[in-house]
Amino acid sequence: MNPVAHLPLVFHDQQAVVDRDPQALAHKLNQHFPVREFAPRLSESQPFLHRASTASAGALTLTCGYTCPIVGTIGDNPGVGAINICYSGAASYAVDGHSFAIHSESPLYFNPGLEYRYATDHYNGLVLHVDLQRLQDTAAAIGGVGLSGRRFAPDLQRPQVLTMAQGRQAELLQSLRRAFALVDAPELEAAGELTALQLDDLIYRILALALCPQLERQTGRSQQRSEGLSRELIFEELLEWIQANLHAPINLTQLEQRSGYSRRNLQLAFSQRFGCGPIQWIRRQRLDLARHHLLNPSASDSVAAISARLGFRNISAFSRDFHSVYGIRPSDVLREGRRLHG
Repeated sequence: MNPVAHLPLVFHDQQAVVDRDPQALAHKLNQHFPVREFAPRLSESQPFLHRASTASAGALTLTCGYTCPIVGTIGDNPGVGAINICYSGAASYAVDGHSFAIHSESPLYFNPGLEYRYATDHYNGLVLHVDLQRLQDTAAAIGGVGLSGRRFAPDLQRPQVLTMAQGRQAELLQSLRRAFALVDAPELEAAGELTALQLDDLIYRILALALCPQLERQTGRSQQRSEGLSRELIFEELLEWIQANLHAPINLTQLEQRSGYSRRNLQLAFSQRFGCGPIQWIRRQRLDLARHHLLNPSASDSVAAISARLGFRNISAFSRDFHSVYGIRPSDVLREGRRLHG
């Protein structure tokens, strides 16, 4: 038997469940994630062997195990990221025409819910599935007040391999292994203290740091420069949020909560950037958007419908404000829009 088969599992080695029927195992796995293919790579004369243990860490389910060489395909799993960590042996993955490999020196493969094909040698490792939205929100929380999780989406929408060759990644991978080892702490579990440790939150935070290089760049700068950049990013995020929510009422309290700025600092930031206060700037953005809709109307559009859609509660006030800014009535702009677009 291959030496990897004799290595202990990451946790609960003595409680491991043994499977010797690959088809029965494939059916079991398919209850948890979309298994498209699963088959042994060994010849029929060599017996199939799979040993695995499962444990919970808060909302996470962790599965560690040994498997003899296998091949398989996992289907699309939207919103769910797969984390595969190699302790011994090796595995390769193929997704969207790209290939990835993990082994003891590059031990972690991350897949953001995309269909992938894999092949393993004799393999001892650990797998877990994470909520991609929670991972994104965790990255945003680490990044600082006011940062949107959307900033980290590009990092969490592509497959990645993490390596021990990079000092920071190596430290985070070691921290991740120490977190997994806590699962195998019977005294903590018996006392109910594993729950108090919130291992799932710790695992999410380590993964966010490891998978999102932007967090390293942000935390690695000097404090003054980092704070200045962070404030700039926060303000840009706030402007993006305003643009996306022009159809709904927006007040100063919401802007304070969204950005972490005080009311005074909000006024100062908008004045320096736009020469007016935040509410005046939002009003002008709404009027600009209303003008765009009036010039590009749908068949059923009216001045009243467009103004209501953009959060103007009083059509008379809207018409007055529109005329004061553009020197023309919104009904005349709508008429011109219909003429231009037939």
